[in-house]
Amino acid sequence: MPDKFRVQFDFTPDALQTLDSTKNKLSLSSRAEVIRYALKTLQWVLEQLQTGAKILVERDGKAQEVVFPFLKIREEVATGAGAAAEVTRFRVGSTR
Repeated sequence: MPDKFRVQFDFTPDALQTLDSTKNKLSLSSRAEVIRYALKTLQWVLEQLQTGAKILVERDGKAQEVVFPFLKIREEVATGAGAAAEVTRFRVGSTR
């Protein structure tokens, strides 16, 4: 299996500007590096939310929970007798 795969994305002009701006703010060497960082960050967020953790932001000494209304988090829900009764439910923008 190759060490790398080439992937191509289509971006709107605004999204491309955001990508380039983020690259510059973080002093990264490539757009691909921004995407890799973003994927790692999103994976961490999902892991936290799926385990019931809350992600907080502290500003001016006050903590506030971060809500991600654009995320759909898949969770397995047991509904009755045995594995055949498992269903998939989606929670939108909620951490529990």
